Amino acid sequence: MPLPAARAGSELKVLDRKVDYSFWPMGRTTRRYGLQSRLFATDPWSVIRHSIDQRSPAGAKTQAQAFRAQSQDYFRAAEVAGLFTTKPVLLYYSFLNLVKAFVLTKGLRPEYAAAFHGLKERLQPQNGRELFDSTLEAIPSNPNVNIFDDFLRAIRGNGLAANVTFRVTTILPQLLQGHRLWCAASREGERFIELSRIDVLRDPTTRSLWLVLNIFEDDLTRLGVAHNQVLQGAGLNGRFREVASTETVGQRRLLKFEQMNPIVYNHRPSDRVPQLVDTIKHDVWANVLSFPPYRKYYVYVSPLAERPFVLPQPVSVLAFFYYLGSITRYKPQKIADLVDGDYGAQLQECVVNLPNQFLYLLASEFARQDVTRAAIV
Repeated sequence: MPLPAARAGSELKVLDRKVDYSFWPMGRTTRRYGLQSRLFATDPWSVIRHSIDQRSPAGAKTQAQAFRAQSQDYFRAAEVAGLFTTKPVLLYYSFLNLVKAFVLTKGLRPEYAAAFHGLKERLQPQNGRELFDSTLEAIPSNPNVNIFDDFLRAIRGNGLAANVTFRVTTILPQLLQGHRLWCAASREGERFIELSRIDVLRDPTTRSLWLVLNIFEDDLTRLGVAHNQVLQGAGLNGRFREVASTETVGQRRLLKFEQMNPIVYNHRPSDRVPQLVDTIKHDVWANVLSFPPYRKYYVYVSPLAERPFVLPQPVSVLAFFYYLGSITRYKPQKIADLVDGDYGAQLQECVVNLPNQFLYLLASEFARQDVTRAAIV
């Protein structure tokens, strides 16, 4: 059956500047939304500190800054700690305190007094193999305050409806950095598919906006992923559809997946761009780069049975470090076995590269603006 034709539209521009997709393409002044540039920062902590000063509710600001300061000190201590002796524990507590500061800054909690991690690490069964049979039970913030659920709600907009048990082996492939090492260890195909481009399109006659995801066809061929599998595995089925495409880039054919339900605007299309971005923000992974294009975006194509256990990118990082920090703290004798095992290379890559990615992603969330590491000349 032939593919449907793409909806007629053109690139959205604001003051003759093309609106490129990002998690934070627009910034709001006291009057309206306008295009904003990315921030270059060699020290994302200063961006976080400033954002707390600017955005945190007055009653929570002092505590949020205190958690931020603790997080920063834990992070600095982790930078000089042994790779698998104390580093995972220090990183987890750094992230935990940063998450508290973020939740307070968003105004989702007035303060943190008695609070729980919101995760419990177990072996299922008790005599099972570490990592392969390990689970994390996530617990909603009701009646107790659980930080993991608070973070999920702060990032995604909704938290846990009930307890959820995640297998650690379903979290490992969700980590973008080190993913190919996971593929080698698990002997499975790649699940991250790069989005060559995300188009922001408009039709002024219908006053509508929509997104188009562009993927190189030969990437799917190389990975052995069917076209319809992309939308199903990425959780986008029913929201996007593949449409006919004749576009090529350097003789490589681009496949196009068009958003099915456009967003209607009244006066200024730019005022609706943040809402448009939010329709897929938590279905897209970002790799923060210190060189152009500064962000690369991916969709995570999981087996359908694992879709209910896919977490937003920064939340999966927190879950991973909770697990590894728990093993490091309570069962340090197991670490050597994990490092020497099939997944040792991925674990090492994650401990080395995920922390800075997490830090820049969270700095962007605090600032509501893309924050990127400045290149050192």
